[in-house]
Parts: sequence; structure tokens; C-alpha cells
Amino acid sequence: MSWGTKLAIGASIYVIGILTFVAFSTTQKINLVSKDYYPKEVEYQQQIDKLNNAKKLNETILISQENGKLQLQFPANMHDQVKGEIIFYRPADYESDFKTSIELDENGLQELNTDQLLKGMYTVKIDWEHGGKGYYKEEAVYLNK
Repeated sequence: MSWGTKLAIGASIYVIGILTFVAFSTTQKINLVSKDYYPKEVEYQQQIDKLNNAKKLNETILISQENGKLQLQFPANMHDQVKGEIIFYRPADYESDFKTSIELDENGLQELNTDQLLKGMYTVKIDWEHGGKGYYKEEAVYLNK
């Protein structure tokens, strides 16, 4: 076999390898942390202020799991006039994220059914407002169904 034939075979194997890699990479699913990450970055100073407000609270929101439900207990002074949202962010797959609004009972408790959520790690993001002041808290939770 001449050197020209060896060179042609080597170049052909190289090109086939590159084409196989390109074909494989186009079939992969790419998950960004958030689809609209740039506008969220611009608003991040407001988020820092909300985090600082939540750290200044005497009591914090307690998150617990019981009987297939996730319970969020708000501080005693925040049982009424609380508005906001709760986001279940799944780092492994953003399509499994879940969002709901805050609807507290008279004891400042919100129970959420976890049937529609997958077993595993979630970051619970609570963004709420009380008395004209914004608050924000994040906590990692492992749902064990």
C-alpha cells in the first residue's frame, strides 16, 4: 500500500469521526439554567435586597415534608397579607420546574401536594411580599416519595 493510499484512508477515518461527532452532538438536549437569564441578571440587585430582608427576619420560613405533602410555615407576624410565588426548581431538568402562588391558611401554613413532582433534588425558591417589603428565600429539598 502506498503512502498516498494510507493518507487517504487516514483522512477518511478522520472526516467520518468528525461527522459522527457532529451528528451525535446535534441530538443532545441542552438545558440552560433559565431561558431568560439575561433579564434576570439585570434585576439581580433587587434579589439581593430581598435576600437581605429575609435574613433580617427574627423567624424564617420552615419547610418540612409529611405524608406526600410539602409544608411551608411562615413566621408568626406574616400570617396575612402575604403575596408571592413558590418555585420548585429542579437543577437536573428545567422542564420539571413547578410554580405556584402563595396561599396561606389562618395559621400561616401552606401545604403543597408533591404528586406532580419527581422524586429527587429541588431548590424551593420563595419570593414574597409583606407590608410593602420584598423577601426571598431558597432552600434545597430532597423529595422522597
